[in-house]
Amino acid sequence: MSHYTKLITLLLIGSLSLNAYLLWPQKAPIKTQKIVKNASPKQQNPLLSIAKLQFKQHQFNAALNSYQQLKSTHPESAKNLYSSWLVQLKIWLNSDLLLSESLINALLNNSPYNVELLDLQVEYLINSEQTQNAIIALFELFPLLSADQKNNANTRLNTLTQSELNALTEQQNWQAIIENIQIWLDYKSDNAQFLYPLAYAYYQQSDLISAQATLDRMPSQHNLKTQVQTLHAMIDKALSPSDYVTLAPYGAHYLITTEINSNLSTELMIDTGASVTSLPTNIIDKISPQPLYLGDVTVNTANGQIVVRRYQIESFKVGEQIIYGFEVLGIENVRGQGLLGMNFLSRFKFNINQQTDELELSAK
Repeated sequence: MSHYTKLITLLLIGSLSLNAYLLWPQKAPIKTQKIVKNASPKQQNPLLSIAKLQFKQHQFNAALNSYQQLKSTHPESAKNLYSSWLVQLKIWLNSDLLLSESLINALLNNSPYNVELLDLQVEYLINSEQTQNAIIALFELFPLLSADQKNNANTRLNTLTQSELNALTEQQNWQAIIENIQIWLDYKSDNAQFLYPLAYAYYQQSDLISAQATLDRMPSQHNLKTQVQTLHAMIDKALSPSDYVTLAPYGAHYLITTEINSNLSTELMIDTGASVTSLPTNIIDKISPQPLYLGDVTVNTANGQIVVRRYQIESFKVGEQIIYGFEVLGIENVRGQGLLGMNFLSRFKFNINQQTDELELSAK
């Protein structure tokens, strides 16, 4: 082989080797990619969303249940949610009393001794013109208040009670004054601002005995001395003449005509041994308006102990003397009369004149 031929052969071998190298498969280089995390929006707590939706749909009890669950896991979110509900309640108190009532009831069922809620309930009652209920709610709130809060509540209470009394006095609604003040006195039994108008209302209804008894309850120190002295004089003048009521002899006893609720007359037998006046059940059934049932009581009779019903009737009149809110017993006695007992007679100086067959009643 010539030198030229060897050179050509070597070049061909080199060309084949280069082509083989270039055509041989190679692993592709791994490219490093930077992973970019997209920031996703923060998701709201599901319980919070549910509570908000329930409140928006006025499902207040359900919303409060969700709030309680949220409170155990996310107390700060629960606190902010509750505050927003109170803000909405205060808005509704001046714009939507129906929603206010529903929300207040739900909140108080959940927290019955919450002072802020109880105070908002008073505001609701005032705005809905339930003044008497607002006054009672304020009285009930007092034991939960601090000293400073009690001072503010007293001021508010004085304003409400005087406003109510002024309105009822202008209407001459003496019975409403009596009923309202009797409740107020359960909370402040020696309040002169309550006792005097109560006595005056009794006087206006000619219940002079109750008027006098109420004035006797006035505290020693008060700023109504002039008014009290004037009312005392008016009562004394009205009571000065004795009242003589004709009696009908009935064996060894006397019968007397009485008037119930100004529309029903019935004869009762005077019995100074009976502590409470009693009426036959057939008379009880005729009374209008219907007497207020007070419960059962056991009494002693000639035939032993029996259980009878207690009632309160609106008014009871003997002669010119009338008593309001009078208690009686209902007895099964179809053959005889009821009994005029000491719960009426003991209110007076009384005397049975057997010469003239009259009952004399005068002020004690």
